[in-house]
Parts: sequence; C-alpha cells; structure tokens
Amino acid sequence: MKLREVHVDRYGPLRETLQFGDAHVVYGPNESGKTLLVESLLRSLTGDRRVAQPRVDEPPEGYVVLDGDEGEHKLANGETLLDRYAERYNFELTPAEFRNVFVVRDGDLRVLDEQAFYRRVTDRVVGIWTGDIETVRDRVVERGRLTPDERDLSGRDDAADQRDLATDLLADVEAYLDRADDEGLDAAERACYEAARERREAEAEVEALEAAKAREDYEQLVKAKGSLERSLDERAELPDERDLDELSERLDDLATGSEDELRRRKAWYRRATLAALLAGVVAAAVPLGLGVDEPRLVAAGPAAFGVVTLVALGAYRSASNAVGGLERDREAVVERASEVGIDAYDPPAVRGAIADYREEHDNHAEVIQGNTEVLRQWLDIDAEDPREVVAEAGDALDTRRAEIDFDADREFTEETLEDARERAQAADERERERRETLRDHRRQIERFAERAGGVRFEAFTGDPLDLTVANLGALADLADRLRAVVDAIETDADVSRAAATVLDRMAASEHEKMATLFADGEAADVFRRVTDDRYVDVGLADDSRLVVELASGERLSPAELSRGTRDQLYLAVRVALGRRLMEGRDGFFLMDDAFLSADPERLQRQAEVLGDLVESGWQVVYLTCKPDARDALAERAGADVTELTPL
Repeated sequence: MKLREVHVDRYGPLRETLQFGDAHVVYGPNESGKTLLVESLLRSLTGDRRVAQPRVDEPPEGYVVLDGDEGEHKLANGETLLDRYAERYNFELTPAEFRNVFVVRDGDLRVLDEQAFYRRVTDRVVGIWTGDIETVRDRVVERGRLTPDERDLSGRDDAADQRDLATDLLADVEAYLDRADDEGLDAAERACYEAARERREAEAEVEALEAAKAREDYEQLVKAKGSLERSLDERAELPDERDLDELSERLDDLATGSEDELRRRKAWYRRATLAALLAGVVAAAVPLGLGVDEPRLVAAGPAAFGVVTLVALGAYRSASNAVGGLERDREAVVERASEVGIDAYDPPAVRGAIADYREEHDNHAEVIQGNTEVLRQWLDIDAEDPREVVAEAGDALDTRRAEIDFDADREFTEETLEDARERAQAADERERERRETLRDHRRQIERFAERAGGVRFEAFTGDPLDLTVANLGALADLADRLRAVVDAIETDADVSRAAATVLDRMAASEHEKMATLFADGEAADVFRRVTDDRYVDVGLADDSRLVVELASGERLSPAELSRGTRDQLYLAVRVALGRRLMEGRDGFFLMDDAFLSADPERLQRQAEVLGDLVESGWQVVYLTCKPDARDALAERAGADVTELTPL
C-alpha cells in the first residue's frame, strides 16, 4: 500500500496538494512547510497526536489517497492507514511501530529503544513473547529473593542473613525448651507467677484499706478542725480569764467570815449601849432613892455609865459603818461581774459562776490544745497560734480532698491494715526468692527476645511478631514463628528457583527465535552494499542487542561505528524490519532528510539502495532542503521531484 496523493486543506499555515510516484523527492528551502507536511501526514495516517513537539495543536484538515492491490482508497472521516492495514491485511501495526520503522525525521535513522523494539517485532513476527517471559522470570527471581545469575539468596531483604539468623535462633530456642523441660523451669515459673498473683492481691487489699484509712483520717481531721474552730469561737464568747481572776481577788477581799462578825459586834454594841444607858439611869435614881444628897456621889454613877454608853455607842457606829461599806463592796462586785458577762445577784452566785466559767475555759483549753496539736502534726503545720493553725489546716484539707477516695467504704481497722501489709510483704518476699531462682532463666528469655527483634517476620510471612516473649509458652510460640520464617524463605527460594529455571529455558528457546529477525540476510545485504563490502553481517548478540560483523570477523555495536556508518546500518535495519512487519507486502518509507550526515560517496550508495528498494515494489517519499540529496535520488533512484515554495 503506497501514498498517491496528500491534500492538506489546513494545517497551521500549510495549504498543499501533492501527488507521489514510487520514488518521490519533495524539495524546498527552510520554512517551506516540509516539517508541517510530515506532521500532517503522521497524524492523518496514524491518528496519533503524540508527535514530538508538534507545531500545530489542531488536527489536520484534508485527506490522503492510498494505492493498494485493490485500487485507490481515500482516507477520510478519521480513518487511518493503520485501520486500513487491519481491515485489508488483518494485521495490526501500532503508531509507535510505524513511526519507528517507516518514518525517519531530523536526519536520525536510529531505531528508538532498539532492544525492546526488536523484541516486540520478533514477538509479532514469530508469535513469541520473550519480553513477557523475561519480565515474569525477573519477578519470580525477585519474589524468591534470588540473585539474577547464581540464583542464590540475594541481599534483598537480607534474605540469606535473615534465614541464617532465624535458623540459628530456632536451634537455640528448641535446645533451651528441651532443657527447661528437663529442669522443671515451667513449674518454677508458675510458682513465681502464683507468688506474684498473691502479692498483687495483697497489695490491692492494702491499697483499698489505706484508701479507707485515708478517708477516715481526712474525716477525723475535718472534725478536729471543726471542733477547734467551735472551741475557739465559744471560748471567745466566755468572760476573759483576767476578769475572772480580778473578780476572784475582790471576792476574797470581801472576807465573807468578817461580815458575820461585824454584824454580831454591831448587835452586841447596840445591846451594850442600851445597857449602859439603863445602868446610868439606875445609877442616878438609886442615890436619890436612898436619900444621898451629896452631889458628887449622886453625879458619879451616871457619869460613869454615860462614858460607857458613849464608848458603846461609838463602837456600834463603827461596826454599823463597817457593815455598810461591806454592802457597797458586794454590790460593786456584782456590778463588775455583770460588766464582764456574769449574770449573778450576789457575791456567792458570782463566785459560783466564776467556777463554772473556769471549768469551761479549762475544757476549751484542753480541746484547743489537743486539736491544735493533732492538726499541726498530721498536716505538717508550723504555725503555733490556733487561729493560724485553723487557716492553714483549711488549705491543707482542701488540697488533700482531691486525693481522697470517698467511695472507699471498706471496713477498716488498724489491725486489718497491718495484717494486709504483712501479707503483701510476705508475698513480695516469696516472689523475690522465686524470681531470684528464675533470674538466669529470665535473662536467657530476654536474650532470645532481643535476637528475635532482628528477624523481620512481616517481610517474609506477612505478619509482624506481635508476641511478647516473657515465658516458656511465648518462647514455644516464637519457635513456631521462626520455623514459619525459615520455611517461607526457603520455600520462596526453592519455588522461585524452579520457576526461574523453567522460564530461563523458555526465554533461551525464544531468544534463539529472535535471531530469525535478521536471518534472511536482507539487512546484511543492504549494509554490505552501502559500506562497499566492509561489513559482512548484521544480527543480534546474546543480549538481544544489534551487532555488525566486519570481514575480519570482528563484531561491533552501533555505538562503536561512525555517525555515517551508523546511519547506513539503521537504513539497512529499517528496510529489513519494514519488510518483516509488512509480511512481504509493499509499503512506503517517509524520510525527512534521512541522509543528512552522509558524505557524497555514501549518499550515492544510499540513493542506489533506495532505488533498489523502489524496484522491489516499495515506495520512498524523501523530503529535503539539500540539492545534492535531491539530485542523487533523482539520478540513482529515478525519483520524481516536487518543489515547495516558502510559506
């Protein structure tokens, strides 16, 4: 199938209609639309917009006419050359394959990503899928954590080291489990756990009782603080002790016994005065009755008794005054007692009230002293004054309240608490003794746990080691996990090794088939001709890379060739690959200054090769701005020439 006509209604600034013969040169200077023409053709023929750095975003408008064994066919309405191939010849060609073989742009004849491309072409030509086989093999090797060549365990996930680590640890664990069984470490371990359980229970009992005690102590301290506050307040309302002392002293000064004496003396002096007066009257009357007329004798008796009367009267008045002063002092004491808050009607009542108040003072003093000392000691208070103690106790109790469990309603006594403490201590001592016995056992288990930390269980079994290795039961579980790791590593390696071996054989067999890609010698014939017989063969090396062979037998890669020779090689390769892909049918090559780097002599030989290609039934459309390339193709390949004008 060949190109016969290209009509571009619009592609950027390009507006062009061209008819092509089997050998055709489109010649034009720079900026005459050659690149736009190639882009337009590629997009029209393949429907693929993935053109390297396209100059126009919009798709081309126009059509392409093809000429095949069924006659001419116009591509329109989005139909592509590749669609036509699939419909007419029942084979698929991808846009990438079309661009990589049948289109040469920018003077670069290389086949892009040639190793992968040769494999794809071989897969298409001979019906094999070498790349898939090798991909599966590589993944199998990777899954088994094997080295690519020797198929030993590789460094991936440190598989070899991990297997050795798990194997050694498993052997040590199994040996220790046997020893533990012989020495009865399991029973000793259980006894240690039993002692630990007893200790925990006793400690829980102690904790509960201490919480109850703390609550009781707190409540007692609250009561002590309240009692202290009440005593201080009540004592403050009592008469001051200094006032009581003063009243007591004044009561003592009243001398209750002298008051009775004064009253008796007052009565006696009163009687004495009356007796003296009576005696004086009698003394005056007797002499007169006897007829004594001596005045001196008559006056002597009354005078004597008058003196006695005066003396008695003075003593009476003194006693009377003393009794009156005592009455006033008693009234003053009662009045003073009322001032200090004692409600009494006489000194004895005052004295009785003083005794009562002193007793209350003593009671409050005892309460205040006792509660103050309790609060100071239990709450660690430095203050001495009871009022300050009350204030600091309030703050301390507020702080302590947050620490009290008011739900702690255990029956509590000091005896039960002490008993629980003794049981906890005894259980702790038993546990310590048994733990000492198991100390080496524990250390060994800890060492096993540390070594197990170096095994990446999840990487090999899919599950992490969510196991705390703290006893023989857990150690037995660890042994099971280690076996799983070793089995997983070795099983993966064995299975992957066997699968990789099978895939290696398949790949080797399929690789041999890849040699058929250049087995017909067409690439070698073309390359030998354009290099003037300097190179005698073209093929694939063992690694599926392209190599050429000199007449001397030396083999070279394309990278070791000069630019011109490398272009000649890839021209030969494209011709051979094109015929392979087209399965013997005619096709066309679209070349945009493909021989840009060729010297004049090589240009002539390359033009002859294209002429031979055209003679064999292929079409070549060559776009160039080089007059020498135009002339060489016109002369050596018989190409028609169409000249473009600048846009």
